[in-house]
Amino acid sequence: MEPYQFEMGAIGADEVDIAVESCGICHSDLSMLEDEWGMAQYPLVPGHEVVGTVSAVGDHVTHVSVGDRVGLGWHAGYCMTCDQCLSGDHNLCADSKPTIAG
Repeated sequence: MEPYQFEMGAIGADEVDIAVESCGICHSDLSMLEDEWGMAQYPLVPGHEVVGTVSAVGDHVTHVSVGDRVGLGWHAGYCMTCDQCLSGDHNLCADSKPTIAG
């Protein structure tokens, strides 16, 4: 592993930017580093269990504001309208996006 910097670019209308304060590394991150599941894309930035503060919000974001303390796990981008989201099984949402892959 080595330091890696990138420009995030503009956030989308339904996205937020998080100023990361702390980030956990778990076995999933190690598996991604070693490409054990055959889905790693390099360069890869491990650490998907994030705690931080919202630093920017997209135009359509209404549920959090700049300055709010938030957490982020393995997935993001849930539709919040499918049966899985409405029953609390967000991880099964077809629209979810992995935060460590891609």
